[in-house]
Amino acid sequence: MSENTHLVADIGATHTRMALAGPNGRLGPPVRLRTGEHADAVDLLRAGLALLAGATPAGCCLAIAGPVVDGVGRLTNGRLEFDQARLGRELGAPVRVVNDFHALARGLPALRDLHQLGGGAPAHGVKAVLGPGSGLGMGVLVPHGAGWLVLPSEGGHADLAPGTPLEAELVQLLQFEHGHVSWETVLCGPGLVNLYRAMCRLWGTEPEPATPEWITQTGVDAAQPICHQTLEVFFGLLGSAAGNLAVTVCARGGVYLAGGILPQLAGFAAASPLRRRFEERGNMSALVRDIPLYLIRDPDPGLVGALACLDDD
Repeated sequence: MSENTHLVADIGATHTRMALAGPNGRLGPPVRLRTGEHADAVDLLRAGLALLAGATPAGCCLAIAGPVVDGVGRLTNGRLEFDQARLGRELGAPVRVVNDFHALARGLPALRDLHQLGGGAPAHGVKAVLGPGSGLGMGVLVPHGAGWLVLPSEGGHADLAPGTPLEAELVQLLQFEHGHVSWETVLCGPGLVNLYRAMCRLWGTEPEPATPEWITQTGVDAAQPICHQTLEVFFGLLGSAAGNLAVTVCARGGVYLAGGILPQLAGFAAASPLRRRFEERGNMSALVRDIPLYLIRDPDPGLVGALACLDDD
């Protein structure tokens, strides 16, 4: 990076976080905006810069929750499009647009607040990250010479693979409602509601007008048995998805769990089927048993990753 101020942003379908990085390469205090309240990407960025004292950045890195091809991306669960060439002209500064889990993967070596859920010490090797938020993102980080190479992924949209008879029944109900059932159908905020509604149908009861926050709150303390079972299944499926990713890329450097849903559920995650299902890999179980599984607790890992991406320009 140059010694000028740069803008970094982590842009999801629901919320956007932005911060400025000064000459020392450190992030300043972030600001938060509601993504959907802005007409287009330029309006969103200008609103964020206004909250950041109207600073004019020397360059920008935007990490967005959607696939990016040739510098152009659209939010998968939103309507805004981000074209780095157009945004650069509008802002008068170079703009780089990357997938949000590209940025998360790139920032993994810089993260410091991690809660380990089993496994041993990380080897020097491939790292993988996935996380439920408004959707389910994935990314892979590969050692490359003295640095790192990011492999973006849209693996959250791969077909969900049930691992128990209960999950197979739930998938049938979800297929009836959604058609294609991917990991993201259940492993995200809206997906947790989908899973809860399917569980209610399986129990033969009418679902409440649920939110992810209500399901997690009443599920953790078992005030609602259906919500409790929904969370147990959610973490079992998350373990399976993480284990699949681990063996797909041989992630001996560790698998990292991100997303706004998980940090407040660390205790539940540790007692859930998460780690057991992560390790249930058949002939590869012994290999996966040593792979550390981390829960990311850094407050702004997306911004840390976007800042690291600026060094790759």
